[in-house]
Amino acid sequence: MTDPSGQIGKNIRQRRRHLGLSLDALADRSGVSTAMLSEVERAMKNPTVKLAWQIANALECALTDLLAVADAPEVHLVRAGDRRTLVDPETGVERHGLRTRLLNDGLEVVSYRLPPGEGSGEMEPNRPGVREHLIVLGGILTLHTGDTELKLRKGDQVTYAPQTTVAYVNDGARPCEFLLLSDRSRART
Repeated sequence: MTDPSGQIGKNIRQRRRHLGLSLDALADRSGVSTAMLSEVERAMKNPTVKLAWQIANALECALTDLLAVADAPEVHLVRAGDRRTLVDPETGVERHGLRTRLLNDGLEVVSYRLPPGEGSGEMEPNRPGVREHLIVLGGILTLHTGDTELKLRKGDQVTYAPQTTVAYVNDGARPCEFLLLSDRSRART
């Protein structure tokens, strides 16, 4: 995942401090080592998408929140090349945050691009109350939710409560693209 501005680390540090957590406490909550958290906060290392998600979950926020910058003006244009994008250096999995001011009430919209044969890795369960809706835009996606495996093709969509482990895998020969809408408005801490 690339973040040349170091914004992810700054936002992690700010949220961690706001919650009154030490690096050790955040490490315990997230399952990410204290050393890695320190290096991410100081923009010395970029986390994988999976690690960034673990950190966001431990900080009780959306991953897109860790990419957010200051509030946008009334008209906020974001060109495709200027989107906050996380690219996992190990797999090439891309996660594009599509955050706008309209989404500040607990709805997160994310675009994913998985190279052929790659996946997100298994992500830990979300907080109770979170629901997700996924729409495949192209390619073939294998969605793993706990013990359930679903093969999804372009145009397929599914809604699920991710209170179990989740993984996104592209078993196809072409890139797979999908939109993920995550409703956190009813999430319980």
